[in-house]
Amino acid sequence: MKKKKVLLLICCMTASPAAAVAHDIVTSRYSYREHVLPILNAHCVRCHCPDGPAPFRLTSYLDARPRAEAIKEEVLLRNMPPWFAEEGKHRLIGEDRLSATELDILVEWSSGGAPEGEGEVYTGTPRKGRAPEVADLELEIPELTLAPGRKRKTVQVRLATGLKQPAWITAWELSTAKVDLLRLATLHLQEVTAENYLGTRMSTDGKLSWKGAGAAIAPGQELVLTILYSRPWRLGNRKEGARGKLRLWTAEARPPRILQARKLKDSGKLPQEALLLGVYPTVPLRLVAAGRSDSLIEVFAAPADWPIFYRLSKPLQYPAGLEASPGAEGSILFTIP
Repeated sequence: MKKKKVLLLICCMTASPAAAVAHDIVTSRYSYREHVLPILNAHCVRCHCPDGPAPFRLTSYLDARPRAEAIKEEVLLRNMPPWFAEEGKHRLIGEDRLSATELDILVEWSSGGAPEGEGEVYTGTPRKGRAPEVADLELEIPELTLAPGRKRKTVQVRLATGLKQPAWITAWELSTAKVDLLRLATLHLQEVTAENYLGTRMSTDGKLSWKGAGAAIAPGQELVLTILYSRPWRLGNRKEGARGKLRLWTAEARPPRILQARKLKDSGKLPQEALLLGVYPTVPLRLVAAGRSDSLIEVFAAPADWPIFYRLSKPLQYPAGLEASPGAEGSILFTIP
C-alpha cells in the first residue's frame, strides 16, 4: 500500500510541469496570461511558433515558464527581439524593439516567480495565407542536410540564371516549405562583395522589391546566395534536409531607377542624385548626414547569425553626402536615375 502511494505521488509530480513550479515564491505584479502573453504575441511568436524559424516555441505558458530566466537575459542583453538598430527620427521597415514598459514587465515577471495568472489562453497564430505571385524565374536551391549535433550552418550557393538577354532584377524572394530549417539568405550578384549586395531576407518575409528600381544582370552572370540553416526545436538531434527556391522578378526594359550598392565606408561618395534605401552592416555603425550630428541610422550590434538589412520606410536624398563611423563595414544600398 505504501509503495502505491509513493508511486502515485511521483506520477503527480511529473505529470504537469506547471505543478512543479506552483510553489515558487511569487513577487511579480505581472502574470503570463495578462501581461507577458501580449508581449510575446507582439514580438516573439511570429518566429517562436510550431512552423516558425526559431529553434523553440513560446506559444504557451509551459513553453515560456522554463525559459523565464533565459528570456530575461536575452531581452536585457538586447539580443531579442533580434533588432539591433536604435530608434531614430526615420522609420525603418520591420522595426521590432521592446518598449521600456514591456522590458520592465518581462524582467519583473521572470525574476518574480513567473506566475501564470488568469486570462485567455494563446492557441496559436496561423500564418496569413497569401496567393503566391508568379515569378519570372525560379532557381532551385540544392538540398542541404543539417547533421546531428549541428545547431546552424552557413552555406554559399552559386545559381545560374540561364538568361539569354540582359535583364533587370526588380525583386526576389526566398521560398521553402521548411522555414524553420532554411532560415534566411543574403543575395549577391556574381561575387560576395559590398558592391554586389542585393538584400537579405528571412524565408518568412516574402518578396523584397525596390518599386521602380532594378539591378542589371547580364547573361552568364551568376547569383550567390548565402544561406543560414538552423536546427529547429521539432528536429531534436535528428538529421533532416531542406530544399528551397530563389524566386526572381525581372524586367527587360530599363527601370526608372538603377539599384546600386557600395561599401559603407564609401558612403560619403554617393552621387548627389542618389536615394538611400538602407544599410546592411556587418559591424556596429553610425551613419549621419554630412555636417549633421544626429544619427540617420545607428546599429549597436551585427551578429553573424542575424544579418539584417535595415531599410528606410521612405528613400531619402542627401546631396551633401553621408558619413559613416570609423571602421564601418558592410553595404549601403541606393538608387540613381
